[in-house]
Amino acid sequence: MIRKRILIVNCFSNEWRIPFYQSGSFSPAMAPAFLAGIFSPYHCDVRIYNEQSNGPLKDPELLGWPDMLVLTGLNTAFDRMLQLTAYARTQNEKVIVVAGGSAIRALFHYAQAFFDYCCDGDIEQMQYVIEDTLGKECVSARFLREGRAIPQYDLLSGNWTTDFGYVESSRNCYHHCSFCTTTAEKTSYLPYSLEYLKQQILALGKKRAIIFIDNNFSSVDKQFIADRFALLKELRQQGYFSRWAASVSADFFLDDENLARARETGCMALFIQSFFNLLHFLSP
Repeated sequence: MIRKRILIVNCFSNEWRIPFYQSGSFSPAMAPAFLAGIFSPYHCDVRIYNEQSNGPLKDPELLGWPDMLVLTGLNTAFDRMLQLTAYARTQNEKVIVVAGGSAIRALFHYAQAFFDYCCDGDIEQMQYVIEDTLGKECVSARFLREGRAIPQYDLLSGNWTTDFGYVESSRNCYHHCSFCTTTAEKTSYLPYSLEYLKQQILALGKKRAIIFIDNNFSSVDKQFIADRFALLKELRQQGYFSRWAASVSADFFLDDENLARARETGCMALFIQSFFNLLHFLSP
């Protein structure tokens, strides 16, 4: 069986438009790892490249390798997506180019002139692109069964492979702040099941610390907060991590019990979403 070749690229372009290598990042892009989890490991050979840490993708052999090129990135990466698409099509005119992320959501109608598939939704939209182009057998059976992608951490390299691991326990935010891009995209707050969070942490293996990449680690559901802390306490006792950090909105601190449980479960830092972007440290 010949597996389909998939290259997922986190596109990156800094404000100076010059080659840039960022050796480390407290919160690197994780969309490629989650996207990789939607592809069947039996029918697809998936590779990941991160331009933020590894610099511009220039290898003509790698650009000519994939049957499908999946591009994601922030708004500033849109031009870089166009460049990589042109390079890849020069190497392989039959390559299928799929683009998504905030850059595509911001310029959705314009982007359709350049890419074969433009995804303006969440990563789960990738399932339908795969089915339409490669066949349903190329979608991960686990994803079809559970509806969520387990990040393929084993495919990550560079600044992704450190003592820190990255997981997500919820999506979007329950606040509707007029200055926020999440609000502008009119997304709905979605807490994940505890089982899905547990699967992510187990897939990471044992790490010194885990970083929650949630838009907002806080929640309006107090039971969800309590259950999530209970899970963190259990997995910490089992040795899967020592410390954790997350981003929260200020209402997290209205309940003193949140701080007590955060400290008890190994919280090392909370990034407070405020006009001043302060860090609140809970432990030495």
